Amino acid sequence: MVNNRRSEIKIISEILHLSSQGAKKTELLYQGNFSYSQLQSYLKYLIEKKIIEENKVEKSGTSVKYYKTTQKGLSLLQDVDKVIEQLKL
Repeated sequence: MVNNRRSEIKIISEILHLSSQGAKKTELLYQGNFSYSQLQSYLKYLIEKKIIEENKVEKSGTSVKYYKTTQKGLSLLQDVDKVIEQLKL
């Protein structure tokens, strides 16, 4: 029987979905219902693997970071979605 906790694959899938159009860290935190340390850990890993990229945009003289799923990440997301659908996670 599967417990109610999210698996690592499900968490990664949610981050990739949320960042597919570009998202700030606060958006990822609240929309994904992650803790700050949890999100930091996953973002670091996904950036190292080139699955997500960190970008900076200048707005009103301030640098704003946002995260966007790469093409490699979008391909992975399609595969993960298929697996999740098959397993109904």
